[in-house]
Amino acid sequence: MKKILFTSLILCPLLAGANPKDPETTAPWGEKFAAESAESTLQVLLVGSGSSHDFPRDFLSTDRETLLASGDLEVVSTPNMEEAVALLPQAEVLVFSGNHGDYGKKEFQEALHAHADAGKGLVFLHAATWSHPWEGYNDRFIAGRTPSHGNGLFAVTVTDTDHAVTKEVPEEFQIEDENYRFELADEERVHVCCENAADQTEGPIPSVWVVKDPKTRIVCITLGHDDKAHKNEAYQKLLINAVQWVAEQ
Repeated sequence: MKKILFTSLILCPLLAGANPKDPETTAPWGEKFAAESAESTLQVLLVGSGSSHDFPRDFLSTDRETLLASGDLEVVSTPNMEEAVALLPQAEVLVFSGNHGDYGKKEFQEALHAHADAGKGLVFLHAATWSHPWEGYNDRFIAGRTPSHGNGLFAVTVTDTDHAVTKEVPEEFQIEDENYRFELADEERVHVCCENAADQTEGPIPSVWVVKDPKTRIVCITLGHDDKAHKNEAYQKLLINAVQWVAEQ
């Protein structure tokens, strides 16, 4: 049954008239959550589109395959802001990666805050941790901002080996990726789980952290620029762990 569901989801972009090969598409994919699913099935929504990345290939497709292979999940993807707003009330976890200006619009930001206020989990990936001009977004959800990045092969070190987000992740691993020079706004509001090697910075750079929100669980991961990063086994394990942890599984 799971294989049939997965195939139908992959075909949906074609049926909806979108071109899944266009890295900057914002067209609706027409995917839906099942009207009924097992109580144990976790419903996850992947949302992302914008510039400088191949969102359909990496964040919406490869990440979906990674999550589906990890357990009893139903995963729906969209690069379209309006479609995301419509799907969000049904999702238990949102994985957001976008940098498109549409995501700064009031309707999406209100839906994002409503999701968090309802105690539903959030995972923010890569471009979503950038320095965005969206009022209140970086303050609540990211607890900082990324103003610049390096690029290449670098080391990532797990700083908290006991946290569920880093379970079974190597204590140090190499990844070919953009090295986001993330800047924390308030160290008291975050718990850092991993750090990237220094890159034109005074020291190591936070790359995986928990934002301490009073109403929900939030994990931010700066890794994930392209297909090389998304196929990295350590990145995949961090993504799986983050989704499970924010869902309180």
